[in-house]
Amino acid sequence: MLERILGKLLLLIITLVTLVNGYFVTPTNAQDQSEYRVDFSGVSASIPVNILTGPTTSATIIDKLQPNTRVQFSGWTRGTSLNDFWTNAPDNRWFFYEKNGVKYYVASAFISGNPPAADQNNPFVSYQVTITTNIPALRQAYENAIRNWNNTGIVSLTPTQNAPITLGEGYARGYDGFGWWQSNGSRVTGGTVIQWNRVSNRNATYLEALATHEIGHVLRLNHRSDHSIMNNSWLTRITAPTQNDINELRNIYSR
Repeated sequence: MLERILGKLLLLIITLVTLVNGYFVTPTNAQDQSEYRVDFSGVSASIPVNILTGPTTSATIIDKLQPNTRVQFSGWTRGTSLNDFWTNAPDNRWFFYEKNGVKYYVASAFISGNPPAADQNNPFVSYQVTITTNIPALRQAYENAIRNWNNTGIVSLTPTQNAPITLGEGYARGYDGFGWWQSNGSRVTGGTVIQWNRVSNRNATYLEALATHEIGHVLRLNHRSDHSIMNNSWLTRITAPTQNDINELRNIYSR
């Protein structure tokens, strides 16, 4: 009988501990292995933004951030992917802050601001791409170009089948290559074409630079006149993005 009473008392204590600010929440460890601790701030989108008990849309909504509210965060993790409010690009990061020892999560997709790059250990945005050409030299150029952009640490391009972004060969509007980016509602699409009959006599270094340049347009980069892979005059001298290109990517994807 005494054991039964003690058991009920223990259950009551656990319930009281987990009842925080009027909401029943699941206690979390101070630092999960997949979470990164770093102080930073951001401003919520121009719509009410949900505050949840976990980094997933299936978690309990416990409150909302009012539009354009600045929030001080204490870390971030990864969870359910949502389309970014500003760019429509997929973003699976979730930012969290703590109150009374409990974490509260907000989807990064609705926050203008990012953790310091040195603390992220992960790219700002990820895209899936499909290489559609069967020409070995062009396939190799695209594979090298994907590696070049992934090495920036800002974006992650993952080759897969039937992706909304395609990398291939075809008519390039009179140029050696052509690249584009567009948004259809919540879906980001785009691609590149390299005109093989114009570049078949060019060496592998130029093809890599050309593919890297055209993928740059897919990433929303425009032509530049300085030291940049987006400067046409540099395609015979460099093959990879420069610091100028990396800085511009930060401007685009860190908002």
